[in-house]
Amino acid sequence: MYELLGQLAGIAERIKGIEGSRQKLGVFLREIAENADIAGDDVLEQKLVYGVTANPLSKTRVIGIDGGLSQHSYHGMDLILTRAVAAVFDYVDGKLSGVDYWPSAIVTPTLVVISDPYSDEEWTASSSLERQRNEIETALNAFKTFNPDLILLDGSIVPHGSDRPAKGSAAITRYKAVVEIFNTLYGATGGRLAGCVEDSRGRRFCEIIAEKILGKIKRPTVAELQKILAGTRDTNLLYHILKVGERTCVFKFAKPEHPILTDLGVNDSIFCFYLKTAEYDRPLRIEFYSEPGKAVETAERIASMVLSLCGHSGYGFPAPLIEADVRAKLQERDVSILHDQLVDRVGITPSLLKLRRESRPL
Repeated sequence: MYELLGQLAGIAERIKGIEGSRQKLGVFLREIAENADIAGDDVLEQKLVYGVTANPLSKTRVIGIDGGLSQHSYHGMDLILTRAVAAVFDYVDGKLSGVDYWPSAIVTPTLVVISDPYSDEEWTASSSLERQRNEIETALNAFKTFNPDLILLDGSIVPHGSDRPAKGSAAITRYKAVVEIFNTLYGATGGRLAGCVEDSRGRRFCEIIAEKILGKIKRPTVAELQKILAGTRDTNLLYHILKVGERTCVFKFAKPEHPILTDLGVNDSIFCFYLKTAEYDRPLRIEFYSEPGKAVETAERIASMVLSLCGHSGYGFPAPLIEADVRAKLQERDVSILHDQLVDRVGITPSLLKLRRESRPL
């Protein structure tokens, strides 16, 4: 450990250097933000940065959806425990007037037992897909029941790329079911569906900057700026560009050939922007569904509401999603308790044996 501590000084200097370079790049981009015209192709607006007016929430209903997952592999089967909760927040004159839940404030988790001989990759994808299916079904039912002005998912509004099984995979049936329920949600909610990605690792905006701005500047220093940008995530850069109450331009979620968007059939209907909601937090990535011709209008409405839903200076996340997370969260020990109950009923059988790496003698 002491040997590692000796390396910290060098690592600290490196971090300071990287962040300093990103800050300089952010200041540069901020200075040219008013005059830059980046519209075209995958970008729907001319300017980099736009101001957002907070929604007064005079008579507004917003639903936040989140899900929990607890999973464990045993010798002959896998156990998956999921739970999803919708927190329904009603606002009147800018103040919270009531909270409801779907299906209830306290939800019993759903247990899924997988006995198929999945590979590690298929097992991981299946667990994630089960969680997503539960969340999206909950979102769809809550939307139909409460008819909100906006419904927010905690995370992306499309399945993650790592959850897309290979052809012939045993998990393909679960994936197709998730694709189908997502499409049903898109059709039901229209422009009232958005996803807030809490810890985005996206680089789409940086790619746009590299192509639309730096790629058009003929200066010797551009090569160094491009190098900085290549090692930077969107939120790292935008922390130095956006001020509270500002958003980026609206851009398409991905290139048209994106495989999951192709599976969903929504290549031209999923859009993104980043919004700075709190002084001491990173910008929030917001994904949304919209008719292509109404995407900017939809983004302005969503940004206005999300900004008003974030009230903490150090944690810029919408209040309905914070509440949904608290209600839906599961612990790893939750599925272990169920395993122990099964062993009590069945006895020690090969299928229920723990993996060797978890049962080594001390």
